[in-house]
Amino acid sequence: MLKNILKLNYKILCIKNVGYTPSKSNSLLIRYLKTEYSTLPNITNEEQNDIKDSKVTIDKEKMLKILQLEVDVARQEGRRVPDPTSIKEAQWDHLLNLKSRSARIKYYAYLWQLEKKRESREIKKIQKREEIAERRARLTEENQQNEHIIYGIGHTTFLLRVYDTTINNWQNNKLINAMKFGSKIVLDCGFDDNMNKREASNTAKQLMLLFADNRIHDDPFDLHFCNVNLNKDLMKVLQKHIPTIFEPSFPLNVHEKCFTEIFPKERIVYLTPHCKTELHSFNPDDIYVIGAIVDKVNNDPLSLAKAKRLGIRMARLPLDRYLTWSSGSGKSLTLDQMINIMLDIKTKNDWNNALRHVPRRKIVNDWQQKSREEKVKIRAKKFEFDISTWGDSKTSDQKNPFKN
Repeated sequence: MLKNILKLNYKILCIKNVGYTPSKSNSLLIRYLKTEYSTLPNITNEEQNDIKDSKVTIDKEKMLKILQLEVDVARQEGRRVPDPTSIKEAQWDHLLNLKSRSARIKYYAYLWQLEKKRESREIKKIQKREEIAERRARLTEENQQNEHIIYGIGHTTFLLRVYDTTINNWQNNKLINAMKFGSKIVLDCGFDDNMNKREASNTAKQLMLLFADNRIHDDPFDLHFCNVNLNKDLMKVLQKHIPTIFEPSFPLNVHEKCFTEIFPKERIVYLTPHCKTELHSFNPDDIYVIGAIVDKVNNDPLSLAKAKRLGIRMARLPLDRYLTWSSGSGKSLTLDQMINIMLDIKTKNDWNNALRHVPRRKIVNDWQQKSREEKVKIRAKKFEFDISTWGDSKTSDQKNPFKN
């Protein structure tokens, strides 16, 4: 009874008292209610928490109504705003957390694009169904007029049909064998606090692609996702990409514990691009750890610091030894590119072949390298400089053509 009275009077106070703002202390509300109901017993801490929760709920409802009105006005003005009925609850919560109107307008435009893409896909699906129905009707009519035996897919054939479920079971069986006898790769998912929502979504997509590339390989790794927090954005988005990831029969190891509590430290090697030690060859007895992080904004050496804090070995891929990076390109690799490199180096132990998974846009091609060498020769000839003796102590007094 007391709780209902408090909530009712709180609503009346919020409506009538224009000068009262939600940012003020709850003590004003408590004093007001005690004055109105002096005969009531003292208000406990639990009841004060109920008052605070009710205030948050009312504020959220008010803001939602304001946002819905903002969406309606923007739609009437012809802006790129989605239908309010298509906006999900999680998207409304994200809109409530945005601090500026320009940020909300950008997010409205993003949701509008998603809505239009969904509508386009539905239209294409309907058109495809109609085309398939017409083609089937035409083929059925032709087959009825044909008196001979028809050979081919869907007709008389000596080949057994391989269903998608058969392929899935075969690929899952490879992963189960890898769990028993294969080498292990750990994905460190403990960087949720160092990523924003967009980076976490990008990381989840890369983890999904990593699992798919490992699954179709002839000799896959035994994957372990460690330091998993089920309440963070990373695992929530990953579960949308792989809905069955947490089922007991799914061929993937998901741990909330750290990998140092699961595997012996002397076998663990953390792959980080910030250390100086290069990985020369693949050791099947080692357990390699890859940091599941997309750090487009934060470029701090988080994986290096974590490896040092845990006291485990570190290594980096020999990218600079085998590749010539183009100017302006970053040396970061996605998680699916990392797993493909590790799969190839495990199978063939050839870095030149394994590093073919690095995007071509990041490295200098052969013709670009030749063009650079030609430019160097032309400039050296202009300054009468002998490239073959460059760096020799006897010719150190020659003018360097690469300095203006």
